[in-house]
Amino acid sequence: MLRFIRHAFALIREDKLFSTIYIAGTAVAIASAMVIAILLNILLGDIAPESNRSRTLYLQGSFNDELTPGGERYRYNECYSMTALDSCFRKMNCVEAAAGIRTAQETIGDEAGEQNFRVAVMRCDPDFFRLYDLNFVKGRPFSEKEFRNGERVCVVSEKVAKQLGGADHFTLPGRDYHPVFHIVGVVKTVSGLVRQVASDIYVPYTDYVFGFVPDASTAPDRNGHVLPYKTYHDYLEVRILLREGYSRQDFLDEIEPLRRHYNAMVSNKVGDKDSWMIWAKSHYFNNMNFFEADEESFSDKAENMLPPAILMLLFLLLPAINLSGLVSNRMEARRAEMGIRKAFGAKRRGLLNEVIHENLVLTLLGGAVGWVLSWLFLCAVRNSEIFRIIFTSRDGRDYVPTFDFQMFFTPTLFLVAFLCCAVLNLMAALIPSWHSLRKPIVESLNQKR
Repeated sequence: MLRFIRHAFALIREDKLFSTIYIAGTAVAIASAMVIAILLNILLGDIAPESNRSRTLYLQGSFNDELTPGGERYRYNECYSMTALDSCFRKMNCVEAAAGIRTAQETIGDEAGEQNFRVAVMRCDPDFFRLYDLNFVKGRPFSEKEFRNGERVCVVSEKVAKQLGGADHFTLPGRDYHPVFHIVGVVKTVSGLVRQVASDIYVPYTDYVFGFVPDASTAPDRNGHVLPYKTYHDYLEVRILLREGYSRQDFLDEIEPLRRHYNAMVSNKVGDKDSWMIWAKSHYFNNMNFFEADEESFSDKAENMLPPAILMLLFLLLPAINLSGLVSNRMEARRAEMGIRKAFGAKRRGLLNEVIHENLVLTLLGGAVGWVLSWLFLCAVRNSEIFRIIFTSRDGRDYVPTFDFQMFFTPTLFLVAFLCCAVLNLMAALIPSWHSLRKPIVESLNQKR
């Protein structure tokens, strides 16, 4: 192998033009494929603070709610309540953490009212900090006691902490009583690309000034009607962290008796037959939805991965055709050399392996350049409209899409990059090399005569 590498670098020095063109063509192909691979890694990989994506479930539910003009209730998707969290999800053996979440935009400022600015607010509970491993640079997350008591405590990002000038509290301008929130922790600002957890402020949703009503039995709906069972069907998104060794199907099997019991309890409390259903999506299918999948089987996963895989293959195939022409011309120029070596006993298979290894060295060099190009390209377009469409949160929150090193370099990405190089090398070098080496020795020796 070392002999092939030394010989490859000798050929690079001998024919600089060919080597430059080959490396540049490889770099463009690998960069195109790696852009897709990196985007998929950002969307699907276990990236801090979403290090548990492979064990995370996103829940959706439906129940009979508002009355139609004909007096019938219709079913629509809705979120969950604290009652459902405590009565169902947090009682399950397969669940390590069940986080309730709401998001919003708020205006905060100092007590003097001299500095006000808009921030993204993540209303959550203590389980949120078990589901996501936020990097605390100062302080701690709020406690279960503080959460249950609805205390005005919060965790802020480094960006907000700097905007507040290092103060340990802030106010909500626009509220009649100007409530003061005390900062108990500061976390490293989360990139907007990790949109499920990115926020400026993390606050307990049990504090009513952010819109949560602990006793929601008298809370009116959007049409002004009083819905007596809002306590049981509230507006919390629920995300589940499964224990190690448990699957989505284990969760669905265990939740069914709890769902039936809870459904009967709600129906009995409100005096009306209620119908509550639960759907759970893994992180993969929550973000990859080219095709609908109910069972989330391996075939469903492969089907949803097919479009980006085909696109990556096309990015590798088209440049490979051009590189194949370059290799073919190079082999024609080396036919006399190959003829002499075959005359002295060199085997065709050995010569073919040598040519493939030589081109693999060039391909790996081009792959390294292509990986750097993919980083530069993504950094250049991260503020573009199409990038924001892919990664900006749908709830209106907007963040600066900063990059972390692990978004670009993981063992999986390294393997993908190497496989892309290997596939490109085989497509570009195998056919022209095989065709050239099949020619008779005499024809090869007479090639320059």
